[in-house]
Amino acid sequence: MSDVGGARLRRHGRAALLAAALALGCMVFFNGAARAEAKPKLLITIAQLGEPLGQMLGACADVETLLGPGVDPHLYRLTRTDTAKALAADGIIANGLNLEAQMRALFERLRTQKLVVYAGELAPPERLIRPDGVTADPHIWMDPTLWSDAIARAAAAVVDRFPGCGPAVQANQPAVLAEIADMAAYVEARIASIPAAGRVLVTAHDAFNYFGRRFDIEVLGVQGLSTESEAGVAHIRDLARVIAERRVRAVFAETSTAARAVEAVIEGARALGADVRKGSALFSDAMGAPGAYEGRYIGMLDHNATRIAVGLGGEAPPLGRHGLLAPLSQDEG
Repeated sequence: MSDVGGARLRRHGRAALLAAALALGCMVFFNGAARAEAKPKLLITIAQLGEPLGQMLGACADVETLLGPGVDPHLYRLTRTDTAKALAADGIIANGLNLEAQMRALFERLRTQKLVVYAGELAPPERLIRPDGVTADPHIWMDPTLWSDAIARAAAAVVDRFPGCGPAVQANQPAVLAEIADMAAYVEARIASIPAAGRVLVTAHDAFNYFGRRFDIEVLGVQGLSTESEAGVAHIRDLARVIAERRVRAVFAETSTAARAVEAVIEGARALGADVRKGSALFSDAMGAPGAYEGRYIGMLDHNATRIAVGLGGEAPPLGRHGLLAPLSQDEG
């Protein structure tokens, strides 16, 4: 081959290599731009976290809440569809503190691949309630002040991983937190309206400890922190005696737990001469239907405070803080 022919081939080779590099660079650029523009997909375990955090994030992320109304996170096991959602998500946000005990192993395996945040574990350790001195009570959303802090910290973790969400959180977070603070003030006033002697809240399981501490009401649970624990006969008998002695007016079921143990306590208390009834079902480990007022975190707080106040002899507007609650039934009133 002549020197001229060899030079021509070398020039063609360099041109082809340059064209390929440019094409590859364009592909990398456009793929990177597409990834930058794509909204992160966030899978959030419970609505108490998903709803207010979704309000903060606005349109910057696609937020999906895994567990719906009436679902008990203590007992829930992931389905194949749930697992596929977790694998496809860009981030997972859970309460933690052993609330979603059946899910933790998968979430821990995914931490090396994507954002995994446990909002409850972002709360200051000294503010956690540990009934046995060791195990933290996971139901921290029952204290709206503590929960606001946890939500804000979770939002900051999202922004740290996905900076494109920064402007949305900066714009939306103040209004979300102000709305929660306003509802906390309402709850405080409703609970304070209950006569001091009757300020005893008996619920299906120990989900209201943070609520009791924050709003100064004694809380007694038929079951323990987790609904996996069963209420023993001796405990039901002791609780029935307390209800009779303290003249507790109502015992409250919960929307995410079976009412059998609550009914057994009521029957036991009545056998001791107590004038006690079954109060409204409260929202504890789950909220109301998505799109309903009770499906919002502030709606959950409003429902619980209003029903507790009415059930225990306090004062509350029948339709709640904003007039949006479902009407009280005749039995509740």
